[in-house]
Amino acid sequence: MHGFILRRLALLVPTLAGISVAVFLMIHLVPGDPAQAMLGERANAETLAALRYEMGLDQPLYRQFGRFVSDLLHGDLGRSFRTHEKVTTEVFRRFPATFELTIAAMAFAITGGLGLGLLAAVRRGSTIDFLSMGIATAGISMPVFWLALVLILL
Repeated sequence: MHGFILRRLALLVPTLAGISVAVFLMIHLVPGDPAQAMLGERANAETLAALRYEMGLDQPLYRQFGRFVSDLLHGDLGRSFRTHEKVTTEVFRRFPATFELTIAAMAFAITGGLGLGLLAAVRRGSTIDFLSMGIATAGISMPVFWLALVLILL
């Protein structure tokens, strides 16, 4: 058991490294200039140059990646392009609502799942059993985002 856990922990390092490289490259492969996107179309050249310097966009790619990883390790997720606030501040501001939704969804899933499971077990082979199995199968196979939209409309 300890060997399994150690192997999994050892695989964590290359996995996180691969994810950080992929995210960094996706950010840099998006067309357009991030500084221009943050300041808008009417920004002058001096302001653009100052923001590029501040964001480190004037540095070589390997230095930008080093800064990206260093900032990640220090808990700095950068600034939002839309609101210009720190991303960690945005995440923590929205966390209570997300946590509340998660608890409500889990309570609904556990209550409904146990209820349907008990009905299916007590009435094995009946119409209720097949109906509850169909509902459970549909619930598992349905994309979560689509189900959420349907439930919001109800």
